[in-house]
Amino acid sequence: MHFGMPIGQLLRCALEARQQTGRSLLGQLIDIARLRLHGHGVLADVYYDLRLFDPKLGWDRKAEFVGSWIKPRFYSVQEPETARLFADKLRALTFFRAHDIPTPEILAATNPAFDVPGVKALRSPAALASWLRDEAPYPFFSKPSVSYRGYGNKLAKALDREADEIVFGDDVRVPVEQFAAQHGLESAPTLVFQNVLRPHPAIAALIGPRLATARFVVLNDSDTPEVFRVGLRLPAGNSMVDNFRGGASGNMLARLDPDTGEVRDVLAGIGLNWHPIEAHPDTGTPFAGFQLPDWSDALRLVLRASKHAPGLKIHNWDVAFTDRGPMIIEDNPFGDFILAQVAAERGLATPRFLKLYPSGRI
Repeated sequence: MHFGMPIGQLLRCALEARQQTGRSLLGQLIDIARLRLHGHGVLADVYYDLRLFDPKLGWDRKAEFVGSWIKPRFYSVQEPETARLFADKLRALTFFRAHDIPTPEILAATNPAFDVPGVKALRSPAALASWLRDEAPYPFFSKPSVSYRGYGNKLAKALDREADEIVFGDDVRVPVEQFAAQHGLESAPTLVFQNVLRPHPAIAALIGPRLATARFVVLNDSDTPEVFRVGLRLPAGNSMVDNFRGGASGNMLARLDPDTGEVRDVLAGIGLNWHPIEAHPDTGTPFAGFQLPDWSDALRLVLRASKHAPGLKIHNWDVAFTDRGPMIIEDNPFGDFILAQVAAERGLATPRFLKLYPSGRI
């Protein structure tokens, strides 16, 4: 039977889990085998990432958790054409504009597949280099038009004109000509360039002058969309994005009260590296009692946006809390499962969620 990780690694994880919780090695192996046969895609990697070895969890709760091995089945309820719309930031921008949904504007794009009013098309390395030197409003964000989990996202902090280098948010420097040669070719993936948004003052006081985004999982199978899961990602250090990635990014995940937006607790690591944290490491500001600003507005925003996109039964909206109010950064039609389950301390495959599927089962 395939367990999702090498036997040696599984044994090391099992020994550490036993040390942390007292759960026996045999009990863990029985859990993993049983979950593997249950069919929700939970193998050993997810079992340990989600701490399903915790003796306090009964089988009914464990059986609700979902792993990435069933991603195609999990998202089989998504209408492909709508999913393609949100998978591309330029296409998504046309949707947001059409429905008056606040989102960061795209200033320019390299070799876009189609023209978008107000978005400057940069169709050669020379055009990109010229824009970077003469028109780009530093600081700005550079992102692949099609990307997931923040990969490839960069904050261009400044242009060192004397050295002719772009200075990025992590202080890495790249010559303008090098960046243009790499990204300006027609064969290269399209990049989009956006203005940097400013955080709401309450957010800035907590984490410094940068954005934090909340992930809203919305179920959209009726005339009344429903917020099903929420979690807040908090950047730290030199991170140019706030993606959590289980704590490997150095960022944190806040678990929230979905009704009020109040922070319940904050994690800097999950699974066997479970690590609660009480204050932001850069500002020293405590998390206890913090309530996200404009929470009601954010709830209304994701519900309204969901109603305009009925082709997706599961929305994964990322919302930034800015000094101009909540803004949708993107929708992830095939978003990661782990964050939503860690944030709620419960699996996704609840009786309510399973109503999305005609068979009542993923």
